[in-house]
Amino acid sequence: MSNKMEKTLVYIASGWQILDGLITIFIYGPYIRQKGSHTAELSFVEREGLNSLLGSIYSVASIFGILLILLGLITIYLTRTYLKKGIVPKKVPIWFLICGIFSYFTMDIISLILYMGAGIIILAKNRSLKIHERF
Repeated sequence: MSNKMEKTLVYIASGWQILDGLITIFIYGPYIRQKGSHTAELSFVEREGLNSLLGSIYSVASIFGILLILLGLITIYLTRTYLKKGIVPKKVPIWFLICGIFSYFTMDIISLILYMGAGIIILAKNRSLKIHERF
């Protein structure tokens, strides 16, 4: 059986995660920093404290963006390596389901739908191929 549909779903999800990570790093992070620098009514000490806090938030946002990019790249690697015709190793759809659960907790609904859909379809196809091989 061909895995074209699953590959398409996973490549779209991976591309979205990479794009989401880049947006987080290069658009959302600087936006956070810029919003904090426009506080004119604060004293020097308060402004320094706020800048320190916003710097920490910027670091967390950048680390999260890097994590999203890494997840997307790892998923592309797994897809190219293991999604061939026939039975897919069990660790690949489980990885997709883990990415879907991660997307659920980060409220990334697009990735959630795509990863869960691909993982469930691959598991169902594997099951039907195993049953078909018995008979």
